[in-house]
Amino acid sequence: MSEKAKVSVIIPLYRGKDSIMPCLHFLKKQEGVDIEIILVDNGCPQDTGIWASKYLRETAKDTNWKLIDLPHNAGFAAGSNAAYAQATGDFICFMNQDVRVDYDFLKILIGRLQAHPDWCGACGTLYRWKSETNNGELEIDSTGHEIYRSRIVKNRGVGLKVRHRKDFIFREGPVFGMSAACSVYRREALEQVREEEGPFDPDYFSYFEDVDLDYRMNRAGWVHGYVPEAVGFHELAASGGRREILIKIRAYGNRRRLLLKHETFQSMDPDLLPIVAQDVISMFRTLFTDPLVAIFGPLVFTMSLPSVMKRRNRLEEKLGVDRNWIWKWIKLDTFRLPGNSSKSGVLAD
Repeated sequence: MSEKAKVSVIIPLYRGKDSIMPCLHFLKKQEGVDIEIILVDNGCPQDTGIWASKYLRETAKDTNWKLIDLPHNAGFAAGSNAAYAQATGDFICFMNQDVRVDYDFLKILIGRLQAHPDWCGACGTLYRWKSETNNGELEIDSTGHEIYRSRIVKNRGVGLKVRHRKDFIFREGPVFGMSAACSVYRREALEQVREEEGPFDPDYFSYFEDVDLDYRMNRAGWVHGYVPEAVGFHELAASGGRREILIKIRAYGNRRRLLLKHETFQSMDPDLLPIVAQDVISMFRTLFTDPLVAIFGPLVFTMSLPSVMKRRNRLEEKLGVDRNWIWKWIKLDTFRLPGNSSKSGVLAD
């Protein structure tokens, strides 16, 4: 690249005080890009934003950064939207606070985006942090998203092990979508498919917000790209949000919200059996593992239906009503059974 591309890295913070320092260490040393770091303190109970700001002031005097302080936890989606409103880069990187990337990570991905004008964004090879086994193997966390007949969306390759960080299992090329844990988008694409509030639908609060963005990008005709040589590591759930009952309740209806917003009876008709079967499995699992979520989750989802329908109608006016594109991405079915979620790689219901 003859001129450094400007990229805004957006990182919502919630707990995870110990994970943000390594994340920022690798970000402030990124090569070949003009980087802007935007932190969002999402009402952090551990003063994570204060610690991160102190670290950047002391160690990154030449790095452009800012902190947005929110009074309460607005969720990953709304927090990212707040940062996006102040971002100035032509490229936007959404990143979890527990991700650490190689020093050339952003340069590689942005270089590929500049070479592929039809790509809305690009993701790399994300390994699980401290995933080395006794044999020295690394465990894949994500190489992009893939979607199944049941409309489960998985992190492609999750759980697969390799002997070396450069032993790439998947080739460079298109994928159904990308994980918001660490992906780079071109601003032009985000603006085309954005919700009124920003790139993410804040109704999702946490989980599935990136899958919703996958759908919108595909509906608009964009391509998501995977670039194996861009390598990072993901600690997983360092923020601790997955354990909070209120977050689980708000996330309960995300899968159903996604289907209602983006699919039609015609697009789901051939796959109704696996779709319904997965829904039944999810409901029974939640009933036994999180009874409060099973009671209050459907109520919260029902209350959100007017907003879902409003967004559906707006997107049909903006992106059209064609759903045939989904058939090129549907894979053979998979189900998430009780007790195997850590191995299946399936995103939250």
